[in-house]
Order: sequence, then C-alpha cells, then structure tokens
Amino acid sequence: MAPPLVHLKASFGAFVVACCFLYSAQVDRLPPSPAAHANFAVTAAGPRDVVADLLVNLTTAQKVGQLLQVDIRKLFDGGDDWNNGGSPKLNKARVAEYAKLGIGSFFNTPFDGRTQVQAPTAANWRAILHDIHTIYAEHHAVPFVYGIDTIHGANYIQDATLFPQPLAAASSFNVDLVYRMGQVAAKDTLAAGIPWVFSPVLGIAAQPKWSRACMKHFIGYSNPTSGNDRADSVISDFELVNYYAPSFLAAVHQGRVKSAMETYSSVNGEPVISSHKLLVELLRNDMGFHGVLVTDENEIHQLAAEHHAADSDVDAIFTVYNHTSVDMNMLPGLSDVHNMTLSLVQQGQISAKRLDDSVRRILQMKASIGLLDQYNHGQFAWQDKDDVVGSAADQRDAKAAADESIILLENSPKLPVDAVSPKFTLPIEDPQARVFVTGPLADSKAFLCGGWSVFWQGTDNSTLIPHGVSVRDALNHTFANVRYAEGVDTAGHVIGNRTADLALAASSTYTIVVVGESPYAEKNGDIDELALPDGQLEYVRALTAIHSTNVILVVVQGRPRLLQGAHKLAAAVLVSFLPCEQGGQAIADVISGRVNPSAKLPLTYPQASGNIHLPYFHRVNSECREGFQDCAMEWTFGAGLSYTSFEYSNVTLSDTKVRSNGTLTLDVTVTNTGLRSGKEVVFVFISQKVRHGAVPEVKLLKHFTKVSLQPQEATTVRFALSAADWSYYRPQIGRGFHSVSEPGLFHAIVKHDTDCGRHPALCKAFHVDA
Repeated sequence: MAPPLVHLKASFGAFVVACCFLYSAQVDRLPPSPAAHANFAVTAAGPRDVVADLLVNLTTAQKVGQLLQVDIRKLFDGGDDWNNGGSPKLNKARVAEYAKLGIGSFFNTPFDGRTQVQAPTAANWRAILHDIHTIYAEHHAVPFVYGIDTIHGANYIQDATLFPQPLAAASSFNVDLVYRMGQVAAKDTLAAGIPWVFSPVLGIAAQPKWSRACMKHFIGYSNPTSGNDRADSVISDFELVNYYAPSFLAAVHQGRVKSAMETYSSVNGEPVISSHKLLVELLRNDMGFHGVLVTDENEIHQLAAEHHAADSDVDAIFTVYNHTSVDMNMLPGLSDVHNMTLSLVQQGQISAKRLDDSVRRILQMKASIGLLDQYNHGQFAWQDKDDVVGSAADQRDAKAAADESIILLENSPKLPVDAVSPKFTLPIEDPQARVFVTGPLADSKAFLCGGWSVFWQGTDNSTLIPHGVSVRDALNHTFANVRYAEGVDTAGHVIGNRTADLALAASSTYTIVVVGESPYAEKNGDIDELALPDGQLEYVRALTAIHSTNVILVVVQGRPRLLQGAHKLAAAVLVSFLPCEQGGQAIADVISGRVNPSAKLPLTYPQASGNIHLPYFHRVNSECREGFQDCAMEWTFGAGLSYTSFEYSNVTLSDTKVRSNGTLTLDVTVTNTGLRSGKEVVFVFISQKVRHGAVPEVKLLKHFTKVSLQPQEATTVRFALSAADWSYYRPQIGRGFHSVSEPGLFHAIVKHDTDCGRHPALCKAFHVDA
C-alpha cells in the first residue's frame, strides 16, 4: 500500500489537486480552439493515426518548431489597446513566418500592464486567436496550442470572477468550494478560446518568505533556502518523495494531468531544468507522467545565464534535450533558438528519436483537446461567450470561498469588560456602532487580490478589479456610523494627520485597522525581512494603546508576515491570505456576524525570525528550543476560532492492532455546543513513536473533513485509515515509489492542537504488526 497521494502537509496540496483534475476534465469536455486544417482531421481510426501521420510528414524544422512556445507579444507591433472596440496590431506577416516554422505554442497576454487599461474580453481573445489560427491554416501548419496562467480565476480575461488566492482557498479546507473555483476558472478560460492553463501551483508552503501565489512547478520550488524566489532549495530525497511529490503524484494518477511545468530553481545545487534525476527518473519513471513537460519562461537560457551550468545557449539546449525529458521550451521571443535547436538535430547531437518523443507528446496533447479535429472554426471564433464570464452564480461562489477564507485567530472580551458577563469583541452586532476604519488595505480591492490579478504583478487600481467592494465600502454598508482615514501606506509611511487619526479612534467604539502587503509575484515579492514594515506595526501599537476603543486587527497578505507583538493588545485578530474581490464583503460579514468564521491556518504562523522555517510536520529532533522550552509560534497549523463552540467526544478506533496492510476506522463525535450554527474542520493526524528508516515527524495530517452543525447538533464522523496513513516512501528516486510500513506504536490524533499527554481522549494509540 502506498502513502496518501494527497495530504495537507503545510499547505494546500489536496485543494490544488482538486483544481488540477477539474481543469483537465473541463478541457476534454468543452470546445477546443479553432482552425485545425483539414489536412490534420482525425480519421475514423482515432487521433493516434493523425499523430503518427504528422510525425512521418513533418520536416525536421517543423518538428523543432513544435518544441517552441513563444510569448504572444512578439506577434504584435506595440498594440495593447483592447478598450473601446480597439484591436491590437497583429503583425500578420510575422504570424505567417511562425506558422511556416511550425511554432507549436504561444502563451501570455498581449496586454502586459504597461498601461492601466482593462484586460481583453473573452470576445477579444477569441477574435485574435481566430485570426492567428486562420493564418496557420492558410499555411497548412499544425495548429498551435495556447497556454495562459489561470491562477485564482481567469485573471487575464475581463470581467472574469477572481477567487481567493490558493493559500486563502486552502484556509477554507472546503474541497467542494475549491473544486468549484477550478470549474469556474476553466469555464472562463475556455470562453476565451484558450484550452491550456498553467495551474495549479502544487508546491507546499514550507518557506514563509517565498513570494509565489499544467501542474507546476516541478519540484521543490516552494522551499528556497534563502526564502528568495528562484533560489536554491536544499531538500533531501526523503523529503522530496514524502512531502513534495505527493501532490504531483496525485495530479498524475488521480487527475490524469496532461502537462507539467518544471521550476526555475535548483535543488541541492542541481538546476531542475537539467536534472535527469528529477525530470526523467522521478517525474517520468517513478510517477509515470506521460504528458507534455514545458519549461518555465526562458529557463533553458537561464541554465547558462543564471545557473552558470552551461557555457552558452547551444550548450544549454544540448544539455536539456539530452539529459532530461523536457518537451517544450517557453521563450520570451524566438531569437535564434529555432536555428540552434535545428542545427543540433541536424548534426546528430540531439537524436531524431529524442525529437520525435517530444513532438509525439505535444501532438498527442493537441489531439486530446481537439486541436487536430476538423470542424467550422469560424462559428467557434465568433460565438458570443462573454455572457458566461463573471456570472452572478460565479460571484456567489467566489463570495462563499472568501467567507470561508477569513481566519479568526484572536477574540478577546469587549472593552469595557463586563466582570459578570463578558462579551467577546466580535461579532459587532450593533448596526449603530461607532466604527473607525483605517489602514493601507482598508480602501483597496486590488490589494486584497495580490499578484496574478489582471496583471502579472497585480495592480493598485481597484477599478480594474471587476467585482466586489473594499473593506471600507462593505463596512459603510454594514454600520451606520463609519469614519475612515488611511493612516499609513503599505511601506509604513504616515498618511495624513496622525494626531487626528488617533482622535478618531479614541472616539469610536471599534477601530478596524487593515494592514498587509502590496501586490507582487515571483522575484518582485522577495523581501529581506518577514516582519511587516515598522510603520504599519507602529500604527497598530499606537491604536491599541488607546483604551477607549476596541481594536480589530485585519491582516491581509500572501504569506505569514511577522507582527512583532503589535497585535498583542488588539481585541481581535483576523487573517486572510488574499481573499480577492469578494474579500472586502467577506471581512465585513465576519466582523458583523453575518458569516460565522470557519477558516483554519493552512500553515504554521511564525512568531520570530529565528524560527520561521519550522513547519508543523518538522522532525522530532528539529524542535526549536529556548531554555528547554519549545519555541513559541504565533499560531499553530489548523488554528482558527468560531463564534460558536465545538466539543469532540467518543473518539474510538475499531482496533488497537492492525497488520501493516490492514485497515482501521476512526470515529469521532463533534457537537456544536454554542448558540450559532457553524462549520468545523475535523483533522486527523498520525504520529509514529519510533521509525528506523528516518527520523519521524511530530505528526502528519492524513485526513480532514468539514462539517456544518446547527446549535446543539451532533454528528459522528468516520475516517477510514489504511497503510497509506502509517507508511512512508523509500528515498530511492529512479526505482519507483515503494512504501514502507514499519511495525510499532502509532497515535491517531484528533484536532490541530491536541497534546496527547494532556488530552488522551483525543489521542488513540494503535500498534502496526508486521
């Protein structure tokens, strides 16, 4: 039996895998891109015949063209005007040149963010792709496949619904909501005529400083040792196969994913782009991945320019196509790459068989999504699809996802404290309450979304975010007496009059301060210090020093920024990892009590810079110690409060002994003992007392589910445990995934914060026999 293919180690593996197979399934069912030339029509014998025929009939130069994916901006002469009926200036002669070369794919958007205008509509996209496909057909070229980054909704398509970013979605622990997020993103991307998405991101959140919000990026990208994007990761083979590989393995075997993207970074000093071990032995041989492997942008060039592991572009191309299983080379521009690759093939330095292997996989993917079919592409191109993008139903789904992404981490008694019957600060149920709203993210929808939102780096222009409202606007519609001042910007600079702002706070029953980060993606998100800027934290401290107001701290961010104790005197703390366009209303609804918070931390929230790299699943000998005490974390993995209370009882195992390949059932009764309806995430962790093959983890999350209960309602949740829950993979890359179930003592632990010594009723021991 194998270990679990999906488990939330420190992040959101299970959730993003759900999106992954959803995307591939949607691509199979919905109309493919247009303009497959009649010469490439699928015969009655099936698409494999077309692929075989093409492999025989394509010239070597055309086969090399299939390996290349070029930024679509190279097809335009400076035209980015998608507004007011305008059209980008497509260079048709250049498209024809690329068609003759057989360029196999394009990516990105011609709308690059240099001007603050709206993204292209679905109709804009379909029209321009129709024009390019038509030119390809005129030159009898194999149809190209178009790919785009669809990260948290169809973020490059005007009016598409934008969902919470993946880490925020993971906070919901609601697989149905995240699955729906994938469905909507697929629908809207396909409405634009684009059949291939570069998502989901399957890296686990192991490095808090890391800035990054087709299954990608293979593998180890999310744990750079320095915390900087694209830096080297030091990861043992045990960690690779047991922590980083399972999400990819699930995408391959459960999701039947058709494509993968390798990573910019290196692992243990070896660039992934040139790694036979990772891209052949692990991905192809061990995982059994047979789809298309595409590089990240310009990564073959970076083997020489950045990694210094090749002495030229020619050397880099030679290395990649001889040492790895990369199929498609993603390029910012064609440059001389086609000629260099063709020359290597003609000289026999890249074998004809190696070329055919990659071209075959690319053509098979194109056939599988209908690109080689014969049908009326004109009807497809001009059919109105804009009405399916950004529908009211989609926005309701995004709001539900945002509601369940807001994590309540602290909720103290309201000031002044009633000694007889203290009342918690949240929710604020008085619509006439005097509320002061402040902070750099209080009046910005755009900052709630982060990067990959309309632009690659996001935007500071909230008018470009198609739906939803800011936190300020949502609170204005919730409470009758709301006043606002920005107070400070994201860099920590004072905005306006600090004395006046503090006076507003002092005269308000509640002060809601919304702090966090400006949008970023990839390298632009690198930081030297994980703490929020001093100016933001100083403002929070100044507000909490006022004893006449209840300060509610709302932190919106793409990673867990250190708070340096500034939150300690806040009456309540809410955290969300970029809930996006519906986040403003979701935050207001949680504050007012219209929504009962149910989100949980999908990572460990660090307290100090010295222990930022200690995930909940750390090894038992990696404990952070301070004077014989465990180093404190700000909040633990799985933390998150509710406005109701839940009691766990009757935790039972079907047996206390099990064979290594046997099964157990674990039952737990969960009761809503409060006065409100609410949702609770039920976690089951497994810990191993002794492991001979490797130092065991403190615990590993193996199962979870989310239940919804009315006041005083109880339910019994049953989990099926198997060898997958107490075994691990041998660290033997290149020899398959072989699991080991060691005999010995294990514990099944219910709840995220259970200490078996203090709460033995929630911690059930069992022995695995040989």
